[in-house]
Amino acid sequence: MQALLGELEESRMLKKLKEIFSLTDRGIKNVKLSIFTATLHNLSVLFPTILLFLVASGLLSHYWGERPNTPNLFFCWSIALILLVLIYSIYRLNYEKTYRTAYEESANTRISLAEKLRKLPLSYFGEKDLSDLTSTLMNDTATLEHTLANDIPSLFGGIISSLFVVIILFFFNWKLTISMFICLPVAFIILAASYKVSNSVNWKNRNAKLSVSDGLQEFLDNMKLMYASPKASEYRNSLEGKVRKVVRTSLLYEVVMGIFISLAYNVLRIGMALVIITGAALLTKQEVSIYTFLLFLFIASQIYDPLTNIIFRTGEFFYSLVSASRIRDIENYCPQTGRTDVNINQYDIVFDSVSFAYYEGQDVIKNVSFIAKQGEITALVGPSGCGKSTLSKLACRFWDVPEGRVIIDGKNINEIDPETLLNYFSIVFQDVVLFNDTIYNNIKIGKKDATEEEIYCAAGLAQCEDFIQKLPEGYETIIGENGKTLSGGERQRISIARAFLKDAPIILLDEATASLDPENETLIQEAIGRLVKNKTVLIIAHRLRSVESCDQIIVLNKGQIQEHGTHEELIKVNGLYHHLFELQRESAGWSLNTERI
Repeated sequence: MQALLGELEESRMLKKLKEIFSLTDRGIKNVKLSIFTATLHNLSVLFPTILLFLVASGLLSHYWGERPNTPNLFFCWSIALILLVLIYSIYRLNYEKTYRTAYEESANTRISLAEKLRKLPLSYFGEKDLSDLTSTLMNDTATLEHTLANDIPSLFGGIISSLFVVIILFFFNWKLTISMFICLPVAFIILAASYKVSNSVNWKNRNAKLSVSDGLQEFLDNMKLMYASPKASEYRNSLEGKVRKVVRTSLLYEVVMGIFISLAYNVLRIGMALVIITGAALLTKQEVSIYTFLLFLFIASQIYDPLTNIIFRTGEFFYSLVSASRIRDIENYCPQTGRTDVNINQYDIVFDSVSFAYYEGQDVIKNVSFIAKQGEITALVGPSGCGKSTLSKLACRFWDVPEGRVIIDGKNINEIDPETLLNYFSIVFQDVVLFNDTIYNNIKIGKKDATEEEIYCAAGLAQCEDFIQKLPEGYETIIGENGKTLSGGERQRISIARAFLKDAPIILLDEATASLDPENETLIQEAIGRLVKNKTVLIIAHRLRSVESCDQIIVLNKGQIQEHGTHEELIKVNGLYHHLFELQRESAGWSLNTERI
């Protein structure tokens, strides 16, 4: 058995399993132990059969004209008790080495995936739906957990224990051994064929389930709209159709695999009949003793249980390969990397001939060059979809720049580790993300080692004090999922407080005042003015009134810089900026005419 354990450690089988299921070194070591203990358990259940054979041989010996050899009952019961304890000990060892280690590896896989996702560029998340990633982290890892705990140990342990039994029985009688196991290769060929047939059905089933998850999440996210929409029933019918498709594909997979597994199962069981027929023929020719024949009959009655288990586990193993493939896709995705030993002392952001596209052939940014200087406020303005937010995200390396360079302190940010780079940024984006926690903890995310005084100060700068004091528990009030108990302006002010708390040398504000009323917007602008000293501030804004005092205004149109300068300079140019400014000034005086005609 020690030799078997050593061979397992170096086997290609385990290396392939490690690759397929993205296992850690500790995980593959635990898989080796679980296969070993499963093999011991399969062999241990044969011990009572051997004892039964010895007892039966002794009781029936006088029927074959031999001297009666009645076994000692006390001795037999003692051996039976010892075997019971031994089997229980092996089963308990198998349970601990299989289930506990499988759960640990599943937890490690989830942690590993979360860590990997943290290091991936935002371009990856643009290609994936949230429900898809959630399904991988939860459902696919749960499938992996089941496979590690049940399928792999039972499957490979059954194969190894069966081979061990074949070798032992071969020395007793090779003809009976061949008759017992001759159907096994045929059963495996049937199972191999089932994989090719069922794999495409399995993927369709998986995609159908993802479609349902996407539909359910979309339905829940847009529940308010659904209540008010006349198309709500159509959407529900569409969602019901997706659910029915899951039922069809699931049933199809079960039917396909059921046919192959049932066929392999029945082919395998033919071996029992072959043992009886072959043994009877050999007995009549006196080529085998009655004791050997009885031994094979007893062994055959037990050996087909692990073999049958192999067949059933093979179907589940094939099913888990889709989940393993999805986990590998995340694990093998190339993360953003870069130097961590970087010190930045000068904070000008230089865009040097930058071009960028979310989709191949559709440039969002085209050959953009400008400098956002330290100690100044640079505003990015322009029509919707002109690339303002994209430029701000390129500045902090949420995406890598494929053409041109973004440079800070003479360093190309594509060569700096993203987390190291983000230490120099405080960011407030248009879409605010809050956690189902207290206001205090939501602000503290900006700086994990912040003191109470710093947190209160940041909240004050962001004009949060007025609404926090009105809440039942003040800073300790739980604000619900994504801050659902707060207004849009209150949520955005908490996000701004985070940025103030971090007090980084570079500040990105993407529509930071979009959800604020004019009074609070003015107060926030004053706070930003106090914060900007010796810092680089990049503001993205639709309200041109809020950027009039900026040191530099970059006017974008269709991904290119059309104009740049101060507010006064751009007004004099009488170009796009002047046109947008006049439109907003006219809309500010717009009112709804309710007179009946």
